[in-house]
Amino acid sequence: MISNLFAGLQNATIQALHLNFLNLLVPVMDQAFFHGLRHTILYNLEIVGNYIQLITADAFVHLDTIRYLALDNFGAIENDTFCILPQLRRLILKDALRNIKPKHNTVNLNKLHYLQSLTIKNIQDFRMSFKFGRLNKLRALTYTNPGKLNKTILTNMISGLTSLTTLNVYNMYLGYIPDTTLVQCFQKLKKLNRLFLATVNLETLPDGIFDNMRRVYYLNLFNNRLVYLNSAVFRNMKSLVTLILSQNRLVYIDATYLITLKNLKNLALKKNNIKCNCDLRPFRDWLNHAASTLNGGILCNSPPSLKGTPITSYETLWIDCDNHVVIVIVISVTLLLILVLIIAFAVVYFWWDIKYFWIVRRSKRNGYEHLPDVGNDEHYDAFVSYNHEDSHWVRTKLLVNLENEDFNSLRFKLCLHERDFIPGAFIADNIVNNMDRSDKIVFIISHSFLTSSWCSYELDVAQQKVMDDKQNMIILVFLERIPKRELPRKLKRIMRHVTYLDWVEGDRARDIFWKKLKIALHSKHEEY
Repeated sequence: MISNLFAGLQNATIQALHLNFLNLLVPVMDQAFFHGLRHTILYNLEIVGNYIQLITADAFVHLDTIRYLALDNFGAIENDTFCILPQLRRLILKDALRNIKPKHNTVNLNKLHYLQSLTIKNIQDFRMSFKFGRLNKLRALTYTNPGKLNKTILTNMISGLTSLTTLNVYNMYLGYIPDTTLVQCFQKLKKLNRLFLATVNLETLPDGIFDNMRRVYYLNLFNNRLVYLNSAVFRNMKSLVTLILSQNRLVYIDATYLITLKNLKNLALKKNNIKCNCDLRPFRDWLNHAASTLNGGILCNSPPSLKGTPITSYETLWIDCDNHVVIVIVISVTLLLILVLIIAFAVVYFWWDIKYFWIVRRSKRNGYEHLPDVGNDEHYDAFVSYNHEDSHWVRTKLLVNLENEDFNSLRFKLCLHERDFIPGAFIADNIVNNMDRSDKIVFIISHSFLTSSWCSYELDVAQQKVMDDKQNMIILVFLERIPKRELPRKLKRIMRHVTYLDWVEGDRARDIFWKKLKIALHSKHEEY
């Protein structure tokens, strides 16, 4: 029956041939088994779900065009069986028959120069091993066999596979392989994108094992025995997007280098023994601020009071975690610095107010006496500072009421820049000299005053004179209502300490205005 299985298929072109689950019992699969397919062009061949005791070296001699081959449930394969398949791109070998115990042999794969994908599953090493060589085209390798993977097999398997982009090793035991060997083998896989090391009984991740895996975006370490995770092993994995660490024994996770993985979006950590304590806070804080997605969430396993609490929301008392002495020192120094800054700001901002207050208090305490002017040609009761746009008011109102009153009223001698300044002298010198010869300084405040640079200069000189003479000699007269927000800062400071007068319309209001102004000018005779 088997001999007639392929009758009539000679010289045909077949895209795929699947001999799956036919319950065929094949003692020996040799060239005679496929004799009916000679001169046939066949690309894909699957023989799955049957029972094959032996596959000989010449079994596929008539099928050298095969690009995809899948075999399972076989007892033994002779060494050079696949060497006659130069076009093979994908090979799947799995589930060797356990009731047949052939002599151990080594199956050569090193002639498959175009092989791109290789899967070897559930074939115990004591039955057969594989010689890989340099398979420069191999991109994906899946190797899963129950039992221990020793140093020689791992080195032979990986050393020549420098073009791998996907490596899937699971359901094995890597515990007997020295850390140095693991590091040396994995450092050669510089083109790797996806790495599966699931259920391989890893207890630690040797430092440097992933240093050359800068392209890996998917790393699966599911179901190992990792207790402590030193994130330094991920320091160069800048492309990592998905990291699976579920079903390990992790108690502590160092977040130092996880923080640097800017592309990490998916992190699976469920079913571990996470201890939520002070040491884990950096990792908790990173989880709360990172864009990672926790697959299934992570729960605290200890201490008992926090068991079952999501790791992203557990809290510890600062008194349990932090160095109290350091905290007290930091808080004290911080408060002291804040206090110093507040005092410094207040001194700078209110410097003129402070100095003015101090001078007034000191003058009252010491009883300074006003000395008559000596050695000057002119002496004025008041220096009048105003903008030229307000000169009409000064001439028609101020002078008339203060200098030209009848003999029954107080008369004052005023200094006006347009009348009393010495021609040819510097304006600044005229201002300073005439203020020195004046008992009072009257400022006529208006919008035009605020825009004048010389008026601003006269205001500065007056403030300095108050400081030097230790006398309150400034009088403010507002011709217009000006919102406080439009006033310069130095003028607002003076207003806080000096009573000012507002010019208003109405005969009675004006009488009161002139009376108050004369009283203010006459106050020069009062001692402080």
